[in-house]
Amino acid sequence: MIVAIFVAALGVASVAVADGRFGSSVAGHRDTLSANAIGEPGPRRLPPPTTAGAEPTLAVVGASIAAGTGAPGPEQAWPALLAKAIGWKVAVSADPGAGYLALGQHRRGPIRRLMDGLDLKRLHPAMVLVEAGYNDIAWPTSVVNAAVQDSIREIRTESPTSSIGLITVFPHGDRPTPEMSDTDTTIVAAARSIDPGVYVFDPLAMHWDFPRLPDRLHPDQLGHQWIADRLTTEFRTMGIARQGRPGP
Repeated sequence: MIVAIFVAALGVASVAVADGRFGSSVAGHRDTLSANAIGEPGPRRLPPPTTAGAEPTLAVVGASIAAGTGAPGPEQAWPALLAKAIGWKVAVSADPGAGYLALGQHRRGPIRRLMDGLDLKRLHPAMVLVEAGYNDIAWPTSVVNAAVQDSIREIRTESPTSSIGLITVFPHGDRPTPEMSDTDTTIVAAARSIDPGVYVFDPLAMHWDFPRLPDRLHPDQLGHQWIADRLTTEFRTMGIARQGRPGP
């Protein structure tokens, strides 16, 4: 059953999750995190300044890891933990099994359709962070390329001042298959062909090693905290979020 919107107060951060499946292993479908750095990125688009006293918003779109599979609840999933750490609000639209082409378990995908659930024109997020790719491995890379380009174009159209971040293909287990690597490479290259300044967070190439569920794909509760901590460091190092702005 689809849970339409879940909202929870998290101090300075709030989270709206468009799918309520938390704390379960979803071994019957493919999904994951990652991003592969291809070539040299172009000039980075930093998030726009906000009005004094206003928290920026992080918009997360994706599949089961973005939806919080493996976490006890939305407050313990990495999007909410990341937002709390950097003092932002967060809005999440995710469906386990979704991708740039894959429709997802509840057929709320693909990514472009999930973005519609956030209404980016109204939300004006500082960053749109897309977690997708694993569920598109079976598709030809030429088709994945076109779908990624269309998604990046839509973000640019709907929210032209937002930064864009990618979390792409995670390995299922210890070693990536050639298909995983090809899809990962395709996603990053396609995104940068539309916006050379996209931010890429790359668990596949950088060998992220975090606690996982027995399915060897999804993070468990500690894994969600690990991902949030890693992204917090990346956000601050890259200048996306200011140093010394942790949430309460």
